[in-house]
Amino acid sequence: MDQDVQPKAKASPGDNRKPVADVTPPDVVDVGGPVDDADHARDQRTTRVVHIVLGLVIACVGAWLLYRSITELAFRGPNGEPGPGYLPVLLTSCLIVLGLLLTGAWAFGGKARRGEAPTLSLHPRQMGRALLVWGALVVCGFLIEPLGFLLAGEVFVLLIMAIERIRSIPLIVTLLLVPPAMYVLFDTLLEVQLPGGTLWY
Repeated sequence: MDQDVQPKAKASPGDNRKPVADVTPPDVVDVGGPVDDADHARDQRTTRVVHIVLGLVIACVGAWLLYRSITELAFRGPNGEPGPGYLPVLLTSCLIVLGLLLTGAWAFGGKARRGEAPTLSLHPRQMGRALLVWGALVVCGFLIEPLGFLLAGEVFVLLIMAIERIRSIPLIVTLLLVPPAMYVLFDTLLEVQLPGGTLWY
């Protein structure tokens, strides 16, 4: 039985062509490195700018609130005790100092300039959680007048625990005790008049 046998193609002696896999350009194989480095550098610049601007904003807001606290609230009571402006002046002064420290650390700090500082996560999910925390702070700021300092503080703690999904029982108990502890410290011991809430009068 005859079979058709096709002759095998022989390579010519001068044919020095290499397989296709061997002639792939080396610069096409690893294209993720430079792109990732560029993204990381951009995130570092964004993180630094955000912290510098945020520190200045906090310092400016603190200065405005400090001015209002000094001009509208009495720093001392009639008997020399801390007045209603004592706590606002203390808190707003801390805001100014912390805001300036934040700006200075990210503007002139060695780690920030060398790119060794932690980088903000610009993922939409992480940004959403940060906005939720700021939203909870704003909501509780509006609740201080009708509910009072104590209840508004507890609402803020509950919102933070829900946003951060805190499950640790000791941490939950500690956070819930922070508003009563601050109330006892300032309202009872230091006799600083904290908002009691218009709904209770």
